[in-house]
Amino acid sequence: MVTTVADWSCEPWAVDSSTAAALSSHLLRQAELVEEIASRLAGGGALEWDSPAGRNFGEYVLAQAVGVRRAGGLLREAAAQVGSFALELRSLEYNALREQL
Repeated sequence: MVTTVADWSCEPWAVDSSTAAALSSHLLRQAELVEEIASRLAGGGALEWDSPAGRNFGEYVLAQAVGVRRAGGLLREAAAQVGSFALELRSLEYNALREQL
């Protein structure tokens, strides 16, 4: 799942909000990468292991995948919060521009 965030870099008055929007987009991409890593870990942990040590390792990998997936979710949440901040900041920048005119 690829999600995009608004890019206001073409609006010269929206400097700070463009930076915040870019950060949100970057965080979202990092979340996607971390979630992909979690999926690969889960796939490795779900393999059939012949030995008890292998099964223990598989369980360990599955447990690690849960933590990595949680980290991806937190990154996704941070991206959403920064995106909301970018929208609010853009509104403030726009209002400041209107007051100058």
